[in-house]
Amino acid sequence: MRWIAVTLCVLAGTGLGVAATLHSAWVPPAAAQSPMPAATAPAPTASGVQTSITQTAADPVRVAQADTQPAAAPQPDETALRYFAQQGDTVRLQREIDRLRALYPTWQPPADPLANDFVPDQSIVRIWDLVTAGDFAGARAAIDEKKAADPTFVPTADLMETIQRGEAGTRLRNASDAGQFDQVISIAANAPELLTCASVDNLWRLAEAFLKTSAKQRGIDAYSYILTNCTDVAERFATIQKAMELLDRADLTPLFALEKNAEFASLRLDLARRAIAAALQDGGASPSNDDIDLLTKSAEAEKNADDLRLLGYLHLDRHRPNEAKRLFEAALAADPSAASAQGLGVTLVQLNNPAAAEAALADYRDENDEIAKVYRDAAAATLAREPRVAVSETVLSRIVETAISTSDAGLSQELGWYAYAFNQPQTALEWFQTALGWQADLEPAAYGLMIAANALGNAAQVEEIRRAWGGRSVRIAQFGNLSTVSAPNAAVPLPKPRPAHLGQVQTVRVVQQQPAPRQTQQAAAPSGGGGGGGSCQTYRPPASLSPGGALTHAWCLMDLNRPAQAVDHFGRALDSASEATRSDAAYGRALAYIRLGLADEAAVAAAAAPVTQKRAIELQTAILTLKATSAYGAGNYQLALAMLDSRGSFAPERNDLLTLRAWSYYHLKRYREAERIFEAVAATGYGDAVSGLEASRSSLRSIQSP
Repeated sequence: MRWIAVTLCVLAGTGLGVAATLHSAWVPPAAAQSPMPAATAPAPTASGVQTSITQTAADPVRVAQADTQPAAAPQPDETALRYFAQQGDTVRLQREIDRLRALYPTWQPPADPLANDFVPDQSIVRIWDLVTAGDFAGARAAIDEKKAADPTFVPTADLMETIQRGEAGTRLRNASDAGQFDQVISIAANAPELLTCASVDNLWRLAEAFLKTSAKQRGIDAYSYILTNCTDVAERFATIQKAMELLDRADLTPLFALEKNAEFASLRLDLARRAIAAALQDGGASPSNDDIDLLTKSAEAEKNADDLRLLGYLHLDRHRPNEAKRLFEAALAADPSAASAQGLGVTLVQLNNPAAAEAALADYRDENDEIAKVYRDAAAATLAREPRVAVSETVLSRIVETAISTSDAGLSQELGWYAYAFNQPQTALEWFQTALGWQADLEPAAYGLMIAANALGNAAQVEEIRRAWGGRSVRIAQFGNLSTVSAPNAAVPLPKPRPAHLGQVQTVRVVQQQPAPRQTQQAAAPSGGGGGGGSCQTYRPPASLSPGGALTHAWCLMDLNRPAQAVDHFGRALDSASEATRSDAAYGRALAYIRLGLADEAAVAAAAAPVTQKRAIELQTAILTLKATSAYGAGNYQLALAMLDSRGSFAPERNDLLTLRAWSYYHLKRYREAERIFEAVAATGYGDAVSGLEASRSSLRSIQSP
């Protein structure tokens, strides 16, 4: 029996390091260390009677006794062997075969370990079931019970090694989850059998512990060991993902060098995305040309709209609007969405083509506040083009509709100037008045109102505007004194409109963000915290955010108790390349569905990405609670009880659920069981159980009365 492990070298005074050293070791059990003679099977005579036994000279006593005592070949206990076969654990199956052969040289393993011609020792099966379930304390207690019942019982070395290894693994994982990284390193140093490719999660945790204790090179060595020795494709991929979350770009280079068959190609793309996204942040470093070329080739070949938009914003940031336009057009073709239209609209406005921007944004102008602002910018610039160009009735109608529905004073005053330019002073006056009604301090609208009133011959209104605004506007104060205002068209035009917020449009950026750990508030309907409630007051479509940004936005929505919107944002976060982000997103999405009362959807959401055992138990408890209460509400009391029974495997029942259980029994006419539970709950002072207790006793009396 052989196993391969990583040896941890403890270097005095310098900390711990991983030595990628393979060694083979096996210390046989005590029974196997004692001399064991080699024996051959007896040769039967024609009558079937045994006449001799061949022994080696190493055991003269048995040779002397051979003629007088028949040798009974001992039969090994095959329970563990059969158990491993049933579990499909071929590694342990072979180890058990090797162990039994060492103890019983004449024994041959069964041709079919799964055959049902063997009656297993159920007490040993129970021990292995406990070990498989991770209940190592229970397994040790079961071993003690077996020894007490059978003093000759000796647990196998494999069993004890498995328990010891499992206990050490549990301590290591608990220390890792608690952030006790020095303890993780200490446990690993004293249990090198944990550090194998068969338990790669332990190696990941050790690498993280090294990195979190400033032993960066040792952490890199641990990741390198996995990539050098382990062959599982998914685990190798996850290894690089974990390293990307903890290491700088330069430190990842030696790990990517261990790539086989381009297995990390998608992760190289993710690094390029991160570098480009970081460049779009304030003070961000410029990405390398290699990163830009890599992502560009991939985005155009795969028609990946997210990547095309990211590259588009990069080129906008570098003042290359024509290249940005090409990329946003490709993104819109691949993904006709608000996010794609927004990027194209911003680019077209910068290219001084507001009419095309208005057309590109028109179908998406009501998607969210952000794209609505961009649309209003484009619409205002379309109206203000010089020389003035008449827009179609369709375009003008949707601009008017937008101005009214959003009470946009800037767009309203642009409609006023547009009407005035086409000799409609009364319409212009009404739009200027509307603009001032929405924004009383908008000087361009006040000046426009004066120009329109003058064109209509309303001198009194002109003077009224002068009195109100003369102290705040030189051109309003001096109106009428300038020779240039003798004719309507001589009015001083507004500067070419470029509303102030246009230059502040939020661009779509793909930035991986690591959310802070979330704490649950209650088991029945847990809540993710953090995220900053104020940051999500304005709706933002999930597609317009990076996966990390969507996750932060989703938690913010949960804090505002808007789970229906949070569901979609958590869904966007599941697109992340980061396992931690996907895990948090799956957890959050399940919580959102639980708040919405959708138990089945919550269960599906929870399975979308791996979550920690603690979170899995929390979600399962909440889902089963929801299913139990829903079943009770629907009058399906048997199902309610079944859900409560399942929930009991994860958490104790609270008084409210015990009361629900009792009422379920009551409705099923199981009054004695209902009475017992109501009585116990009522004794704790829980008032809701009192009426149930009275109802149960009344029903019992009516049954018992003659």
